[in-house]
Amino acid sequence: MPKRASDPAPRVLLFYSNTGGGHRAAAEALRDEFQRRYPHVTVVMEDFLLRYTFWPLSESDRFYFWAVEQWPGFWRWLYTVTSLPRVYLTIIRVLQWVLIPRVKRLYKTHAPVLIVSLHPLLNHLPRRALHAWHKEHHLSPRPPFATVITDLTTFHPSWVDPEVDLLVVGTQEACSRACQLGMPPEKVQILGLPVRPGFKNLPRDKGALRRHLGLDPDKPVVLLMSGGQGMGPVERIAREIANQVDVQLVIVTGRNGQLQRRLQDMAWSIPVRVLGFVEDIHLWMAASDVLVTKAGPGTIAEALISGLPILLYGYIPGQEEGNVRFVEQHNIGLYIPDPRRLAHTLAQWLQNPEQHVIPRSERARALGFPQATEQIVDTLIGLIPAETRPQPAWAPPD
Repeated sequence: MPKRASDPAPRVLLFYSNTGGGHRAAAEALRDEFQRRYPHVTVVMEDFLLRYTFWPLSESDRFYFWAVEQWPGFWRWLYTVTSLPRVYLTIIRVLQWVLIPRVKRLYKTHAPVLIVSLHPLLNHLPRRALHAWHKEHHLSPRPPFATVITDLTTFHPSWVDPEVDLLVVGTQEACSRACQLGMPPEKVQILGLPVRPGFKNLPRDKGALRRHLGLDPDKPVVLLMSGGQGMGPVERIAREIANQVDVQLVIVTGRNGQLQRRLQDMAWSIPVRVLGFVEDIHLWMAASDVLVTKAGPGTIAEALISGLPILLYGYIPGQEEGNVRFVEQHNIGLYIPDPRRLAHTLAQWLQNPEQHVIPRSERARALGFPQATEQIVDTLIGLIPAETRPQPAWAPPD
């Protein structure tokens, strides 16, 4: 595909949607790594569902957060029904007549040398549009199309299109599922999930890091996270931890400003730090002893790299159910939805860290992929034909 005359830099197009913070966070992690490793490449992030579709698809982000928070039973039903091949393939066939022309116009605008999807609804249609555009205009070589799955183990079948050039997954469990769904094994690579650059080289001196963050270097730290949108029974869990466990508690409320203000206004019997959306979450994870969170795939991937034992209090029906099994089967954590029991278990862990915390920390770190984002970016660039492939910039060790 020819380059734009007004912009000689080769372009990489990342398709994502803001239905859950993980898709956007993964796209941003890849964008940042592309720009670091290949500074002559222009990276374009497109929230395709928001910008190029119509109602109700254009409102997918609002519908998603409403459904999983307010009506999880309905979300489970919808996820299950649309996982049937005859259902999601029919939806794709219906939508392609309207959406493929829009995708082709997008390709004409950006003239990408590589297209990467980070969303289950943005694989079949954009890939078909690329093949149609390539055939109509006799362009050579055809830009490669890759999919990076942002779920850890279980995922919606629409992630898998056997015709894409590469499918990147985060675990062996995800690789096995992709192959069961018809993906040729030679097109699947297990590289981990894209994570923010700070996780590549985490601080080793936990005491010094705690002092840097304004924490007591000698008192255990528990990190309580609620996802990018501040979902789940975070306030109840925080109260139970404060009542039962002698720790420093760091609570990250994401973009839920109302929850953040409510927690900040509360009187606490233990040291509590309440944060909103943070860019340096890698530092807070590295400073912590245990993570309490819902079963979001990106958060779990970051916890593995950080060597954090995990207590899970919830999950999104469908795509996150397998994450609970992953955490428990690998014995890196437990799923305890009841806040009082969760706090009781946390107290037991911290009273005997040699038995409960340290072994889980070691197992978690062994499962982590600290170099995942760099390896994914280099692998994606390697799909581009050699004669037009961008070359990496030399960079000193971090």
